[in-house]
Amino acid sequence: PMPAVSVIIPNYNHARYLDQRIRSVLDQRFQDFEVLLLDDASPDDSRQVIEAYRGDPRVRIHYNEANSGSAFKQWNK
Repeated sequence: PMPAVSVIIPNYNHARYLDQRIRSVLDQRFQDFEVLLLDDASPDDSRQVIEAYRGDPRVRIHYNEANSGSAFKQWNK
C-alpha cells in the first residue's frame, strides 16, 4: 500500500545539515510515510550523507546529473 504521507527533502549543498534534517523526519512517532531525497547535483558531501540512508525502505533517492538551477524544479518532480 502507498504511504499516507510523502516527505520531500530537496537538497543543494547542505551536507552539513542534511543528516539532522533526514533524521528529524525518520525519527517521528508517526511512521506511515516515505522520504524522497532529491539532490540537485551538490558538489559538497551531500551524496555521502544521502547514501547512508539507501538501505532504509522508507527512503527513495534521486540525484540530478546537472544542477537544475531552481528549487521549484526540484519540488515539481
